[in-house]
Amino acid sequence: MKKRIQYIAAALLLCATFGTLGACKKDADTPAPSPTPDPGPNPEPTPSVIYGLPEGGTGRYISNSDVLDDGDTRYLVCTTNETQAEEDNVIAVYKAKYEAGEGKGWAYGEQKIVLRGEEGKWDEYIGSASIVKGTFAKDDKNYSWLMAYCATSAANDTQYSIGLAAATSPDGEWEKIGKIVSFDSEVYGTSSVGCYAPSIVNYNKESGIRLFYTYADMYGHFAKFVDFDASDLTDIEISGEAMVPTNGSVAGGDDAVMFPNADFAYDETAGKFVAVKDYSPSAATDPKFATKIQLLSIDEEELLTTDIGEGWTGLRTWDNTDTIDGDTMYERLYGGSVVSDAYGHVNGANGYEIICHVCLEKSESEDYLFTQKPISFLYSAN
Repeated sequence: MKKRIQYIAAALLLCATFGTLGACKKDADTPAPSPTPDPGPNPEPTPSVIYGLPEGGTGRYISNSDVLDDGDTRYLVCTTNETQAEEDNVIAVYKAKYEAGEGKGWAYGEQKIVLRGEEGKWDEYIGSASIVKGTFAKDDKNYSWLMAYCATSAANDTQYSIGLAAATSPDGEWEKIGKIVSFDSEVYGTSSVGCYAPSIVNYNKESGIRLFYTYADMYGHFAKFVDFDASDLTDIEISGEAMVPTNGSVAGGDDAVMFPNADFAYDETAGKFVAVKDYSPSAATDPKFATKIQLLSIDEEELLTTDIGEGWTGLRTWDNTDTIDGDTMYERLYGGSVVSDAYGHVNGANGYEIICHVCLEKSESEDYLFTQKPISFLYSAN
């Protein structure tokens, strides 16, 4: 499918040729037509607009979305494939403005690819990304946005580490900074997934970063986090890693309580962190993605103490019965994101908007990977 040949240009050329031959047969006394006025320069094409969440289209997928609002602008950062019908992950950004009116809403423009893996480097195979606004600098360059992304040099989706990149705007040029969290394959083995699903929060809205991520080895998938000051990207001092608690109302379908593929946001007013996480993936049939997601909250102080408190409060669970779209009910529901402001903050008094992903099973479509798309849910605190 990479080499889809188009014959439109050839057809137009043939039409032009036949038209010229026909004109040569006209009577010589036939008066020449009036010259066609010069239409002037070609107008710029009107950018396509998508109301509601974007979809990848035929042979394209959208997954691992990170969604945030910067004033009246919404950014959706996602993993997609650069080549139609191929699994060649890149990070892309959709930019949207809100338009009021029937049948309208968030009006998304065209997709822009902003980050690619580098062949032969640690980040050859890109996973997912999360971005946040703030005040950052590298040498004599100032940046307003920071990205955490996971990637690996292994082609079999193992041994992921997490790196940073910086930009002046989400849909601009991103400069890679380097690894910030490394997976030690010599200690934990080459068959482990490693460190993936980064979720980044700017807790002081300046340069104080809390980076959450999922750590996966032979024992399971668990959430961890590190803190660091990103004001000087050439001199980052990272804290020791901390394990996100798993006590409380954490559900997942396993004997051991795990916290896989989670996204986090900070509710400063309530003094809580909010997370949306996958249930454990379905192992019955491909794709081996989750079939449920869970929304939870926890007091922020419980993230920074070894004392066992009340733990996580379960707020809402969604499953495939919530994915009915006409005659389609998607069997996979996974990869949730809490829509936040540009700094990764939310106000729970207004409820939460959740963006997650669905796709078909292999038994329903051989192209199941390319049916991945985002959908949204609203959670009301009242």
